[in-house]
Amino acid sequence: MVISVSSDGKHAISSHLSKDLVLWDLEHKQKKIISQNANIYSAYFIHNRDAFLWQDLENQVYVQTVEGEVIKQFDHFPTYGHVIDSSLTHYVASDDDWNLFHGHGEDMLPIKQDGTSPSFLGSGKLLHLSLSEENSLLLSAGFVVAKNVNPAVHPAIKEDQLFSHYGGLVLWDLESKSPIANLEGNASKVDAVISPDGQWVVSGDESGIGRFTHTDEPEKMDRLASYTAGIFLDGLPYGLGDPRKFDTSGLIPVPLAAKPDRWGDRSLTTDTTVAVAFINDSKEYLRFGTYKHWIALFEAGNPWPQKYFDLGTDPHPSTFSYLRSQSIATSPQAHVLVTGHVNDGGITVYRYDPDERTLTKEWVAE
Repeated sequence: MVISVSSDGKHAISSHLSKDLVLWDLEHKQKKIISQNANIYSAYFIHNRDAFLWQDLENQVYVQTVEGEVIKQFDHFPTYGHVIDSSLTHYVASDDDWNLFHGHGEDMLPIKQDGTSPSFLGSGKLLHLSLSEENSLLLSAGFVVAKNVNPAVHPAIKEDQLFSHYGGLVLWDLESKSPIANLEGNASKVDAVISPDGQWVVSGDESGIGRFTHTDEPEKMDRLASYTAGIFLDGLPYGLGDPRKFDTSGLIPVPLAAKPDRWGDRSLTTDTTVAVAFINDSKEYLRFGTYKHWIALFEAGNPWPQKYFDLGTDPHPSTFSYLRSQSIATSPQAHVLVTGHVNDGGITVYRYDPDERTLTKEWVAE
């Protein structure tokens, strides 16, 4: 259900529908079951540490090293995704209504608590949380409902309303525990991450819309190019279907199947996005199309796809479900990608070469 990769790319931790928590030694191609009583949404590797975060079904949260030492333990509500920084100072967890809380025990404070919709159950996906420790930023990505939200007018803590203003794509200040910006432009289920240097937010969604913005200018969300249509141009006096409405100057050829599918389409890519993940510290990231095994390489700040990679179908990567969108994870520092499988609890490990821009399969494990 969830996979997370260590910064050095040597290990991954995964939590499964079977309630198993599995530690994968990617370097030596081995695995170890850590627990058979784990919260299935709780696996998280801590940045730049040999330790990971997880929760058992008695609601105990653990910070545990790859050698087995528990260096922190506390009681908490059942989490539907959580993150912690390398200093173990900032712990943020989501409940099933996508309420966000900072800290635990007597020190726990709400960050977002302004409605019960959208939520985990209603949207069929986890609220994706990612941290930028350098800039003390938190990004959350779920399901876009509200638009044109002003944090100065709409508080993130308001319990007497049904629909949350902050269930979509939101940038938060970890120190003040308040929203910086509700990032506009996406629709429906959205996935997004912060770049390793904390400078960029990149997103993709169920409606096929891709966006990017610099964290210094969160009010400015630029469009990613559609793989086949290009960049939609605002303000031109033509209809939506008019080809003059799109800039196609930077497109590259898309991979095509030998025969059309049942809809007559031969493209092996799709703009409809289930996940995005950085694969390189120097701004390169991957965009995963829903149901597809072909993925696209982008550069943060650049709207054009740079290259397409085939993850293969033996086994097929876990791109079929938004509920498992976080069973895709990377280590940008080590250029490692790990995906789950569609039909079993195994993983596939790939390594990216940023000089050659190649992606190589290294290990398929059951």
